Amino acid sequence: MLFFNKISNKFSLVYFSIFMVIGINAPFFPLWLSSKGFEERYIAFILSSAVLTKLVANPFFAGLGDKYGNRKIPMLYLSFLAFLILFSLNFFNAFYSIAIISIFSWALFAPLMPLTESITTTALKKYKFDYGKTRLWGSVAFIIAAFFGGLIIEANGLKYVPILLSFGALLVFISICFMPTIKSLPARHKITTYSLLSNRNFFPFLLACGAIQSSHGLYYGFSTIYWKSIGLSETIIGSLWAEGVVFEIILLSYFYKFRNHTSSKNFLILAGIIATIRWALMVYADNVIFLAIIQILHAFTFGLTHLAAIYFISEVMPARAQAKSQALYSAISMGACLAISIAVSGDIYNLYYEKSFFFSSLIALIGVIISLFFIKTKKI
Repeated sequence: MLFFNKISNKFSLVYFSIFMVIGINAPFFPLWLSSKGFEERYIAFILSSAVLTKLVANPFFAGLGDKYGNRKIPMLYLSFLAFLILFSLNFFNAFYSIAIISIFSWALFAPLMPLTESITTTALKKYKFDYGKTRLWGSVAFIIAAFFGGLIIEANGLKYVPILLSFGALLVFISICFMPTIKSLPARHKITTYSLLSNRNFFPFLLACGAIQSSHGLYYGFSTIYWKSIGLSETIIGSLWAEGVVFEIILLSYFYKFRNHTSSKNFLILAGIIATIRWALMVYADNVIFLAIIQILHAFTFGLTHLAAIYFISEVMPARAQAKSQALYSAISMGACLAISIAVSGDIYNLYYEKSFFFSSLIALIGVIISLFFIKTKKI
């Protein structure tokens, strides 16, 4: 139990359990939906609708945390309900039932990440631990879940996908029970969503992050299906997903050495340029070796974008709106923008197959342009 004596380890455990779920969901949930008879367009609809729920759920629950100064309480309720709903997927086969349950389960699960981020960044200022080394355990969990999940699913079939998801959600609930209660001052004057979004600095930041993160939409929705179609096994597919996160861990481990050398805006620009290159290369990636090389870039296209966003919010946004700012980042950049990208990716993939990744490259380039010309890093 010495592990739990250190505050940062308790947060690491929460990240670990959350990403256990994500590590099963991202590579294998689209395949599971496909095995249930869903076509590309309907898979895209379910995935995008699930992501779109962040737009409502994340600011709502984060607002409750900001209002009462205790963000752990809604996390306990959300994680336990998400476990129950995900577990129920084991007992349904009807088309509409699966769609509704899938969307609802992610509406409950999605707010856990921004709430965890906001509590962690609040604790950082009090306990002075390193965010990157704490957050990297989420990436470790993703690797474990993607690799060993691939082995389990290849050996036992896709029916194990909802079983593994619900087991992961239960771990999330248990880890939150161990997480310390880091209280913040209840907001005396409510900082409205409109006042944050109307800021000329914050909104362009959300759009730039949204463009770069939503360039991953086709990758999240259909890379597994595409890789399966060119003859790769579930184990290899899981390994490719895991590999991308291995390099994300390396970035998280060493980012603290570089983060003070330039601004979060410049890190965002760099991430967008690398994403533009990554997706263009994906068009020509038709073998495991080429894919393995390209997967290294995931550390920058996702990891560096996310790190830039976390530090931008921590340094620029008002202290009493940290949870809401994190939630808006999650809801808009990782929610609405990504949902739109995933929603259209089904038809685009169906029409253009591997050439669809040119579409992803264009979206990332838009993020670079917004970052260059519209973002300032001044305190709000």
